[in-house]
Amino acid sequence: MVEPIRPGERIHVIGIAGSGAAGTALLLQRAGAIVDGCDADDPSPYTPPLDAAGIPHLAGHDPAHLDGVDRVAITPAIRAVPDHWEHRAAIERGVPVATWQELLGELMDAPGRVGIGVTGTHGKSTTTALVGHLLASAGLDPTVEVGAMIPAWGASVRAGNGVPFVVEADEFGDNFLAYHPAGSIVTNVEMDHPDYFADANAVIDSFERFVRGMRGDPALGGRLLFIGAADPGARTLAARLGDWEGRIVTFGPGGHVEATDVKRSSAATAFTLFDRRWEMSLAGAHNVLNAAAALAMARELGAADDRLAEGLRTFRGAGRRMELITDTAAVTIYDDYGHHPTEVRAAIDAMRQRVGNRRLWAVFEPHMYSRTALLLDEFSTAFTDADEVVIADIFASRDSPEAMASTSAEALADAIERASGTPAIATGNVDVTTAYVAEHVGDGDAVLVMGAGKSYRIARGLADRLAGERPL
Repeated sequence: MVEPIRPGERIHVIGIAGSGAAGTALLLQRAGAIVDGCDADDPSPYTPPLDAAGIPHLAGHDPAHLDGVDRVAITPAIRAVPDHWEHRAAIERGVPVATWQELLGELMDAPGRVGIGVTGTHGKSTTTALVGHLLASAGLDPTVEVGAMIPAWGASVRAGNGVPFVVEADEFGDNFLAYHPAGSIVTNVEMDHPDYFADANAVIDSFERFVRGMRGDPALGGRLLFIGAADPGARTLAARLGDWEGRIVTFGPGGHVEATDVKRSSAATAFTLFDRRWEMSLAGAHNVLNAAAALAMARELGAADDRLAEGLRTFRGAGRRMELITDTAAVTIYDDYGHHPTEVRAAIDAMRQRVGNRRLWAVFEPHMYSRTALLLDEFSTAFTDADEVVIADIFASRDSPEAMASTSAEALADAIERASGTPAIATGNVDVTTAYVAEHVGDGDAVLVMGAGKSYRIARGLADRLAGERPL
């Protein structure tokens, strides 16, 4: 068991530049710890909030970083790095080592907090951020951790003084087993992360362990689980929980909580739920599901409907989740984190809601050869509603050399053209891809960039190039 955070203890975070680690560092400082860190990818989009908070962070790794440290927090990926010398030095010196998720779980379990976990293969970040925004709008002053930058907060976390403690619970590597919330939302359950999970059954096993690890709280009448009603994997998970001591509420089509009379326009989405009309700026059918679950959880925590309605209207989304980069008469560019076929379909659907019949470019950086190879058939039909598809080089991330030989960007482009007839081309690295789209995009076109690696550079680079070439 991880020891509680002690005021004044020195905690060094290895891998501090990641979204979750950086956010947790901020919350550890808020709890009274003296925090610093290092990362091979320092700086990152998540390090400016560390600078603002006065948390030192260094590029690279060195055992000297451990001098005077009481505890080390690591990003779990470091365990997979052979002979990581700073991690190894901490173990050899007897410095306690825990993942940042374990320390975040300690903060969630602090007296006076009610833990809320938001998980699922897709939709975690947006739903977590929305729950946090709704609770803040309702005056409940939550603490929230999200695996994405939230522009309204200027960080990936919100440090509050209220009772709710909301965490995005990531299933990869069983990382979410460090959390024991009283209330949880499971958006969906689908095969992903083939570098960790052997098959879909292994994914469901992991989610089941997470749910069974929940700890009840009187504020929610014990344990409370909201779970997608129409998602096949979520239904399989629910069927396994017949002996679980908790309350299960389904949401979505056919569920206990179901939005009806949905109206979608380029500017907004409206629906009926809990006998009233709601409106939000989020687009896409998937976000109607996310909003229904978030509203239901917020109501269970005591939030009033009128305050929630205002919160839903004012929520602007999470960073890299259908994030608008530029919108002019010449071109519209959105950036999205989608990297799974289900997410690609949902993002393109949301983009169509935004831009209508304009020529739509789907620019995709596949994330990991192993995922691309396993889900190639699903990817081949995920781009049907786009007009032009551009595939950048695959971002290898944690892939082995064997996995990197299993497929290619060219194979994915070919599969898309064969399955859907949509023109698709593999263009090369992110810089070459940016140049290709900039050269070929036309006035009035819309561009949706997707990926979980370096694809954000395409979206921003494209906006910069076009701004220099056209009167945007």
